Amino acid sequence: MAGNGYIKSLDGVRAIAIILVMTYHAEITHFGWTGVQLFFVLSGFLITGILWNEKTREGSLSFKLKKFWVRRSLRIFPLYFGYVIAIGISYLLFNFPSYFEMYFPYLVSYTVNFTRLLPGWEGNPLFTHLWSLSIEEQFYLLFPLIIFLCPPKLIKFLLIAVILLSPVFRFLLGEYYKNKGLTEDVVANAVNFHTLSHLDAFFMGGIIPVFSLQNRIKNSRNFFLVTLAIVMGAGIINFVFTQTGSSYWLDLGYNHWLIGNYQHVWLYSCINLFGASVILLLISPDTRWKIAAFFRKILESKWLVQIGKVSYGMYLFHWLILVYVFNNIYKPETLTTKLLMFIPYTVAVYLFSQLSYNLYEVHFIKLKDKFFTGKGKPKKEVPEVL
Repeated sequence: MAGNGYIKSLDGVRAIAIILVMTYHAEITHFGWTGVQLFFVLSGFLITGILWNEKTREGSLSFKLKKFWVRRSLRIFPLYFGYVIAIGISYLLFNFPSYFEMYFPYLVSYTVNFTRLLPGWEGNPLFTHLWSLSIEEQFYLLFPLIIFLCPPKLIKFLLIAVILLSPVFRFLLGEYYKNKGLTEDVVANAVNFHTLSHLDAFFMGGIIPVFSLQNRIKNSRNFFLVTLAIVMGAGIINFVFTQTGSSYWLDLGYNHWLIGNYQHVWLYSCINLFGASVILLLISPDTRWKIAAFFRKILESKWLVQIGKVSYGMYLFHWLILVYVFNNIYKPETLTTKLLMFIPYTVAVYLFSQLSYNLYEVHFIKLKDKFFTGKGKPKKEVPEVL
């Protein structure tokens, strides 16, 4: 099913990922940023599956590339650039946000992730989170060339090599930034924003369809449990030795603003591996583990699937709605009040994103089925990725 079939539970994974990110920006958790890593791993799995299957089909290279890029563009560009244009109009009329001019070149070129070291950089709820969408788009632009131009053996070698070498790159990048005298939080964030820091996330998802791991790994349950033990164990050890003063349940040892214990090197690898194990558990033909069936049933529930389907819009809008709507009405200070506000906040973000999907995005999505399908029949494909 990887690459050309709809896997309902993966919409549930997408829902969990966006909810995690929202808890992070709502200052409920310190580990909610890991939702972005889940998006990256899931994107790697789905996109690599599409491209891997397409590689063996008839058709010229130019046709295959155009098919992929046009379909991706019709899903991603309308909402993204509509968002940027709307904020641009606000800037022209009201000079808000005042920093729009500085970010504009990076917004239109999908390079927001390279803004972290700009002089005067300041995190903001309108553009900061778009760094991950920039990395996604850079992946969509270049990865098809690797799949279509390289022989299968070289592709497999590259996937494994990048997964193994990415922690080395993060270490070297962190040392470079530290030697420049940057503070710990800037070093951690700059490493987090860099495209090459996350290639192993995409490739960790990508090795599943390329190596057919769902068939090779006979016991996905044990693989999941081992990776869960690694993630939790590493987090506990890191939390104990970091001593941030926060509650373990808000932190889990995965606070990406820190670089102690070289966590900016290894924590991404742990989360990526765990994300891949979740996907394998969901797509594995092995159905003997009742807990996995229960887990899959939850992820396939109506509301999680619905949230997953509009998660792209929720990711784009959620921080803006939090800061400029809910926090203007009432800004919670305690964890209890933050949790109480999180429910109506999530509902509002979902409803706004659903409205955007139904009234705006769906018209462009329908165009995807108009091109490259033949005989005017829509082609069933994987669910959308962020």
